Amino acid sequence: MDRIGWPMSAKVMRKWLAGELNYASTNAGAVKGINQDGKPFPLSMTDTTTFKLDWILGFPRAKKRYDELVTKNIFEPKAEIALKSICSRYQPSPYYVDTWELCGGDINLYHKEFQFQLSRVDSDNSDKFLMFIKGAAMPNGILMDDLYGSLGAFSFNAALGGFFYERVGPTRTRIIIKEISLYMRDVFTFHDRTDKTLGVIPNGTQYLGHWNKTGFIIVPGATALGELSKADWVMYPVARGGIISESTVYYPLRNKDYRDWQLKHKQGGDLILYSDRNKLRFSDPWVVEFDL
Repeated sequence: MDRIGWPMSAKVMRKWLAGELNYASTNAGAVKGINQDGKPFPLSMTDTTTFKLDWILGFPRAKKRYDELVTKNIFEPKAEIALKSICSRYQPSPYYVDTWELCGGDINLYHKEFQFQLSRVDSDNSDKFLMFIKGAAMPNGILMDDLYGSLGAFSFNAALGGFFYERVGPTRTRIIIKEISLYMRDVFTFHDRTDKTLGVIPNGTQYLGHWNKTGFIIVPGATALGELSKADWVMYPVARGGIISESTVYYPLRNKDYRDWQLKHKQGGDLILYSDRNKLRFSDPWVVEFDL
């Protein structure tokens, strides 16, 4: 990954390999960060320092989704419904609520309690599939990039920051929002999720390319084979240009291979990744009113 110019992908992969044994075993666990023992991922498997928003927003497709979140998504009716649900856990009060301080700076707790809207990046399966197949045209997935290699599908999230919550009538309340937080969140996992939109069969495993020490290539047929079976015999090495050498023979990698490695070595940990937070302060407070 370093050799093909994917330093962030290499960095997060090293962290995964060095981590304690920890992996999601269900679709819900892969979203919420619940491990093989049915428990939340250990604190050591939460990373808040590797990814910076500035780096992520350097990729146009990510910047587009972030801007949509800030200018449109946070004001949608479903976001206001989520805000109502969050505030309904509190009694109306004239006192200012600092949500980050209330959570003691615990990002997992903050996300669980105060996240109210999101915008997904690279989660459209048809787009991901096309990006992956286009990578077959050239070695080292030249039409792919370090954002895809390190985070795959992820989300930008909006969480409630400082606010007032007050009663404005016998049956009506008002939230006066001073600021919100914006951040990236991703569960870095090799769990195979069922994907009905692409017809993925549950007993398959995601193909991650053919790799060697110099980089990787994409073999289109292997993508379909991975969806159909976890059997090792369906995958085979490929010699680029028909030449047999250390730099031209590539070996297949799948989600299953990472899981097998974990179980064999009792090491390797799925991660919850967060970027730093960008605080969006409203010069004119954002006011949301609703009935109790």
